Amino acid sequence: MKLLHTPTSRVALSILMVYLITSLHHVYGAWLYETPWRNHIAYQGFTWLILSYIILIIYWKWGKVWLKWTFVIVAGFFFVLAIGVYEGLYNHLLKNLLYFAGVGETILQSMYPPPKYELPNDLLFEVTGVLTFIVCLWCFKTMISFLKR
Repeated sequence: MKLLHTPTSRVALSILMVYLITSLHHVYGAWLYETPWRNHIAYQGFTWLILSYIILIIYWKWGKVWLKWTFVIVAGFFFVLAIGVYEGLYNHLLKNLLYFAGVGETILQSMYPPPKYELPNDLLFEVTGVLTFIVCLWCFKTMISFLKR
């Protein structure tokens, strides 16, 4: 059980959680809005996950600092920036805050044009979208702890 308390295992678990929540969110959105192109993130995300894990395993075996940084750059780009900041923060948290604050539909449509975006109309879709940002914050924190080790 001590293995679960290492910075390496926490960072590995955190990117897995970002991947799983994001995939669930996109697959559900593809089904809900009849937009099968949303499924792409599950496939692309899996590729990023495997690539990140390969780098992490090589780091674990060799212990080279440059591999640690390579992992954080690769995994951080996809799981923190692309998923957490863009998908979770911009596409969902900000959109929901603006929507429920009463910002006009014209402004929202210009920021979130259909059919790529949907204004809030499904609780599970929006909650899982915001959850990607929340889990991404944990992921970012685990990456900082991993780098400090």
